[in-house]
Amino acid sequence: MNKLIQIIFLSLLQAVATSSTAHEAHVHGSATVLLAQDGNRLTLEFDSPLDNLLGFEHAPRTDKQKQAARALLDIMQKPDTLLKLNAEADCQLTTVKVVAPVLQAAAATASKDEHANLHAEYEYSCTKAAALKSLHLSLFDAFPAIHKVDAQMAGARGQVAATLTPKQRTLTW
Repeated sequence: MNKLIQIIFLSLLQAVATSSTAHEAHVHGSATVLLAQDGNRLTLEFDSPLDNLLGFEHAPRTDKQKQAARALLDIMQKPDTLLKLNAEADCQLTTVKVVAPVLQAAAATASKDEHANLHAEYEYSCTKAAALKSLHLSLFDAFPAIHKVDAQMAGARGQVAATLTPKQRTLTW
């Protein structure tokens, strides 16, 4: 039953994200964060144009770009410095999946004019899930080209959505 609830939450979040980003697909300066809680399990998805994160969207060409791409992929593997859940929930990261084809193996086939994104999926296990109530974004400091993040959360207490900015960095539910 818990698996079914999680699938429903994720489906709802993806439907809302698809409908809300269809009008503004790939907007520089904008990113999205989607969260779904099912019991003690939390799934968080982050999506952003690579330009927000690196200043370019093509396969890295120079040594400096290659170094920046490696650093980005490394930091996205450890999201706790960018995406902070409230400590009282005692959430531990269990699964990480980062996809940025233009920076990874498919880079050789990417078009020069293609808009490229980074998509990351994180799964957490929270020992005090009832205490889970907020997400604070520190990514504005690491990626100053991000001016807004459309954030949505679905969980046992309902759904909430907000546009987060460098001045308003916390989604609370």
